[in-house]
Amino acid sequence: MKINLKSDKVVIMVIKASKLSGIVCESRSSAQADEFRLFVDSFSLESKADLTIMTKTQFPISSGSPMELIAGAGEYEVMGIKIRGIVFGKEVDEKYLHTIYLVEMDGLRLCFLGERELVPDDDFIENIGSIDVLFIGGVSDPKGIVSFIKDIDPRMVVCHSKENASLLAKELGQTIEPTDKETIKKKDLEAEEIKLIWLTSKEK
Repeated sequence: MKINLKSDKVVIMVIKASKLSGIVCESRSSAQADEFRLFVDSFSLESKADLTIMTKTQFPISSGSPMELIAGAGEYEVMGIKIRGIVFGKEVDEKYLHTIYLVEMDGLRLCFLGERELVPDDDFIENIGSIDVLFIGGVSDPKGIVSFIKDIDPRMVVCHSKENASLLAKELGQTIEPTDKETIKKKDLEAEEIKLIWLTSKEK
């Protein structure tokens, strides 16, 4: 794992989840008063996000959203935050656009898998590089996701599905409780074992 942090910054990231806003990642540092708010799969067009990314978007993709919105493959940069969208070719259909995102925020590399019918293959794993925090939505192949996690070896895994959280807890030998908010600090990513988070949604 490689984390490149400037000496004058202490990374603090707060992650939350709600049924309306989706996943919310708030990036903070000791040298930056302003927060950067990343929303993932938000259903609210009136959100206070600096950036919203959609892992599953229904065609046709609507335009004119009041928020900064990214849906689909490509490389982007918003307020210094780097985003790479990758379309997983085995899950392309005529109704939905499925995208996996790599996001770099203050030296942390985040990967958002979204809802997956299939687990990414070896070619995909080689293409994404090292990951610090992996976010897993609903995955139809829970055993496959265990193998995927072992292959990419992230320092933290954030689950949204009770089934996946329970399976991974058993595989990793951990006991977890649901939470709707988690604070991530640099020291959380220095342990050798993977830290598992079961992130549940608030009503709002």
